Amino acid sequence: MSWGQVKLKDCCKVVGGATPKREVKEYWDANDYPWVTPKDISKLSTPILEDAPEYISKKGYKACATFLLPKGSVLFTSRAPIGNVAIAGKDMCTNQGFKSLIAGNNVDGLYLYYCMLAHAKKIEALGNGATFKEVPKKTVEEFSIPLPYPDDPEKSLKEQKRIAAILDKADGIRRKRQQAIQLADDFLRSVFLDMFGDPVTNPKGWDIHNIEDVCSHIVDCINKTAKTVDYVTPYKMIRTTNVRNYELDLENCRFAEKDVYEKWVSRLVPEKGDIIFTREAPAGEAAIFNSDEKIFLGQRTMHFRPDQEELNSCFLLYEMMGGGIKRQMEKMSSGSTVKHLSVPECKKFKVRVPPLKLQNKFKKIRDKILELQHSESKSYSFPIFDSISQKAFKGEL
Repeated sequence: MSWGQVKLKDCCKVVGGATPKREVKEYWDANDYPWVTPKDISKLSTPILEDAPEYISKKGYKACATFLLPKGSVLFTSRAPIGNVAIAGKDMCTNQGFKSLIAGNNVDGLYLYYCMLAHAKKIEALGNGATFKEVPKKTVEEFSIPLPYPDDPEKSLKEQKRIAAILDKADGIRRKRQQAIQLADDFLRSVFLDMFGDPVTNPKGWDIHNIEDVCSHIVDCINKTAKTVDYVTPYKMIRTTNVRNYELDLENCRFAEKDVYEKWVSRLVPEKGDIIFTREAPAGEAAIFNSDEKIFLGQRTMHFRPDQEELNSCFLLYEMMGGGIKRQMEKMSSGSTVKHLSVPECKKFKVRVPPLKLQNKFKKIRDKILELQHSESKSYSFPIFDSISQKAFKGEL
C-alpha cells in the first residue's frame, strides 16, 4: 500500500477557540451556541460529543475569537491537558484550550479522530510553556499524519473509512472496559458514602481532625523543574498528569538520573501507602502509591503519609477525593482560571477519622473490586487497541 505523510494544514483547517468575558451576563444569557471546554471531553464513553453543558449567546460569540465548528469536526485539546480528542456531534465552538480540525474533502472524519488519538503523545511532546504546557496552532498545523494513497483521493478515502471502521470496532471493546471501570468506581463511592456518610454533613458524627495531626509526614515537592532525560532509567518523576481519578499512572512518566532522584527525595522517600496529591493543574486529584518503583514528586504535587494507627491509605484517599475536601478547597483555592492550593492550605484540611476497623473493612471491599477489575482486564485489554492502532497507521491492517 502507498502511504504518505501529510501536514495537517494541508488536509485540514486548524482553528482555536476563546472564552467570552464571564462578568458580562448577556454573553451567557442565551442558548445560541454550544461552548466546549477540555473537561467536557475528558470522560466521554464514545468518540462523539453530542452536546455541551454550557452555551454562549450570539453577542458572546461575536465578542470573542471563538469559531463555530461544523458537525463532524475533530476537537483536540491543546492545553490542560493536551491530547483529548472528540468528534463534534453538532455545530459547536470551544474555549482557548483547543486546536480543532475541520477535515478537508480528502480526509475521513472518523479516520482523523483515531489518527489524532494515536498521535496525541507525540503532539503533547511538542508543547511548550514553563507552568502549563500548550501546543501552539502553528505546531499543530505543521504536524504530519499518515494518509493512504495520498495521490488518489477516492482510493484514499475508501481506505481511510475501512481503517476507521476496524479501529471503531476495537475501540468499542475498550470503551466497554472503561464503562465497567466507571461502574466499579461509582459503586465504591456509593459504598464509601453508605459506610461513612456524607463527608460534608458528617451525619454519623465521626471525630474530625486536622490532616497533619493524623499523618506522620506531609511533604511538598521541590518547587523547580527537575532535569529529566529522554531515555529510560529506574527513576520516575510524578507529574500532575500522572494522578487522575484515584489512580497513579506509572506508565507515562518522565525519567531522571540517580543524582536528581536522590536530591528530589531528600525530604522523604515515597513509600507504599503514601497518598500523592495535586495542588494545581488540576487541584485535588489523589492516588495511592502502591509500587516498589523509585518515584519522586514533580512540581505542584505533594504526598501525605497517613499514621496507620489512625487512618488507612484507602480511607484517606476517598476522604481526600470526597465532597468534604472539595468544599474546603473551594474556600481556600485561588486563581481566576486555574485553581491553586498552597502547601500550608493543604496541611489545614480537616478529615473524618472513623474507627480503624471500619476503614479496614472498606479497604477489603475495594481490594476485591480491584482484583476483579484486574482479572477482567485480560478480556478487555487497552494494549490490544493500541497495537491495532499502531498497525493501522503503518499500513499493516
